[in-house]
Amino acid sequence: MKKSLLVILVLALFTSIQANALQDLNFKGFIADEANILSENTKYDLNMTLWDLQKKSGADIAVVVLPSLEGRRVEDVALEIGRKYKVGSKEKNNGIVFLTAINDRKMRIELGYGFEKIIAISDLDFIRDNDILPYYRQNDYENGITRGTYQLADLAARAEGVVVTRTGNCPDKALSYNTGKASSHSHTPWWVWPIAIVMSIFSPRRRNGFGSSGFGSGGGFGGCGSSGSW
Repeated sequence: MKKSLLVILVLALFTSIQANALQDLNFKGFIADEANILSENTKYDLNMTLWDLQKKSGADIAVVVLPSLEGRRVEDVALEIGRKYKVGSKEKNNGIVFLTAINDRKMRIELGYGFEKIIAISDLDFIRDNDILPYYRQNDYENGITRGTYQLADLAARAEGVVVTRTGNCPDKALSYNTGKASSHSHTPWWVWPIAIVMSIFSPRRRNGFGSSGFGSGGGFGGCGSSGSW
């Protein structure tokens, strides 16, 4: 009887762990759009911008859009994404996870260890309140994600002391968060992105443990970031 009860408890625990585990995300470059919010053109522009940031600084930004958090805290899910997909470089742990959960109406910007001391939480709060949530409250998720990603790329670029070339246009108006030049505009030909992917696949960095999703081998995250709801 005791043995049967123990088996039942173990199976229940295993089932619970499986239910709460993060499902594999279908990353295309730096973006996992599991809710089918972003157009192909938007994903192309954001991927090109984030690839330029990675190329110049090693910093990664994972943009993740989920239909639901499946009952989990948005902070826990963002933290797991950063660790599981090793966002950021191995040397610097300079990764950022930008997570949006559509049905739960919650979002999170999670910082890797390397950014915790050089990016202020108040800067994340500013981007959240001025560039992301105003769009989300109008159910305009694509523009909110796009604007938020460009802003975060500029913020990471400033923290790393580089200038990122931004492909595409920021929605609506000029960037409101502009304490210093951190981006330049580019209308890159369509054929550059496939070449960039091939180059990253055969680069020395990938051969030395480059993540399967296009990220570096970082993953050092401790729970520092900014959450929001709408």
